[in-house]
Amino acid sequence: MTASAELSLWRHRDFRLYCTGQAADVLGSSLSSVAIPLVAVVSLHATTWEAAVLAAVQKTPPLLFSLPAGAWCDRVRKRPLMMATSLICAAAMASIPLAASYSRLTLLQLWVAAFVVGSCHVVGMAASLSYIPQLLPSHRLMEANAKLASANTLADIGGPALAGALIGVIGAARAVAADAVS
Repeated sequence: MTASAELSLWRHRDFRLYCTGQAADVLGSSLSSVAIPLVAVVSLHATTWEAAVLAAVQKTPPLLFSLPAGAWCDRVRKRPLMMATSLICAAAMASIPLAASYSRLTLLQLWVAAFVVGSCHVVGMAASLSYIPQLLPSHRLMEANAKLASANTLADIGGPALAGALIGVIGAARAVAADAVS
C-alpha cells in the first residue's frame, strides 16, 4: 500500500484513543498548574514561602525520577503502567476538592498530591513516549508524533484559559476535579 493510499492516523482507532487521552491529560495538567497554586494562596492563605515550597515540590519529581523511570519503563508493559499512573494521579487530584469540600484541606496534602502527581507524570511520560512505536509501524511515527505534539500544544494552551473560566465559576479547589477526571 502506498503512503498516499494509507488511511489518516485519525482513522486508526488505537492512535486516536491514545492521542485523545494524552491531550486530555495535558489539558488537565495545565489546568491544575493554575488551580493548585490558587488553592494554596486563596483557600489556604499560604505564605510566600509555602507557595515556593509547593512550586519546588511540583518541579522535584522530574529531577529525581526521569532517568530511573526511563530505564524501568523499558522493562515493563507500557499500557498498564500508563493506566496505573493515570489512576494514581486521578486519586491524588480528587483528594484535593474532596478534602476542601469537608474543610480538611491542608498545605501538606497539597504538597503530597503535587509530588505524587509529578512523580506519576514522569513515569507515565516515560512509558508514553516508548508506547507509540508499539502502537504504529515505524513509517507512521513522524506523522504520529507531529499530530500528538499538535494536540498536546493545543491542550497546553487551552488549559490555563479553561482553568480561569472554571475557577471563576466553581472555585479553585473544585476546578482541580477537572484534572482528576482527565
